[in-house]
Amino acid sequence: MIETTINAQAASYLDEKKLARMLKTMQFDTRYALQIFNFFTDVPLQDLARFLVQYEIPEVTLKAYYETYVKEFYAHRELEEMLADVAGSFYQGTESP
Repeated sequence: MIETTINAQAASYLDEKKLARMLKTMQFDTRYALQIFNFFTDVPLQDLARFLVQYEIPEVTLKAYYETYVKEFYAHRELEEMLADVAGSFYQGTESP
């Protein structure tokens, strides 16, 4: 669904399942930095929303990942607006690291 977009200019290939695992576990692998940034900047928001549903990624997790790894380098106002009402913490219900 989104693999073509995120891998457009990349030498290495990141599949959707691996990206979903990285998001869920808050893992940033520098080998896939381009694809991660492409995911947050180039994938249309409706496709991003479908991706979250398909891979059961909570919005709070996406927001935490974006704010931790992406926002400083590639802020995305529309994504921020979409996630503005997302409350809670990624660590809610778990022990903080």
